[in-house]
Amino acid sequence: MRAFLGLEPSPQTKLAIQAWRNKALPEFEDTVPATNYHVTLAFLGQLSARQQDSLQQGIDDMADPVQFKVALNTVGYWPKPKALWLGCQQTATAHLNLANQLTHLAQNANISMLKRDYQAHLTLVRKCTENPPAPLLEPDFSWRAEDFHLYESLSTPKGVTYVIRNSWKLVPDITRKR
Repeated sequence: MRAFLGLEPSPQTKLAIQAWRNKALPEFEDTVPATNYHVTLAFLGQLSARQQDSLQQGIDDMADPVQFKVALNTVGYWPKPKALWLGCQQTATAHLNLANQLTHLAQNANISMLKRDYQAHLTLVRKCTENPPAPLLEPDFSWRAEDFHLYESLSTPKGVTYVIRNSWKLVPDITRKR
């Protein structure tokens, strides 16, 4: 199974991002459909059943991670994978902690992880051959992450689709001021 751990925006947020992309950016050939919008916490790659079981057990056993706000308010472009994305100007500490903890658990499950700094992002366009002009409108999207998921990446005749195979709740942060 080809897999990753990630966060899913609410349906309203997905539709708002799609509407913004269609208004604020030029037309692209390979846009990511709103149904596939997610923020990756840890890319896992190809997993064996044993690795998946070990990882899921590790996640089940970890201390309750807390909820946090995901704020997508900047646009970025990576020339090597040719990806245009929305990102966080400031990623919440709880978000970074969760990504780091999940990477550590994946390594403990004998999953090879790429060594790179975590960059919270939501991919808007793939195979974007050049850095597009700045958006006409600045992005400003946010939602409260209340859970995270194990996704399977499936290739279909109509393109890649992401299927949630397992989910874990994030607990409210009772230390946060209301």
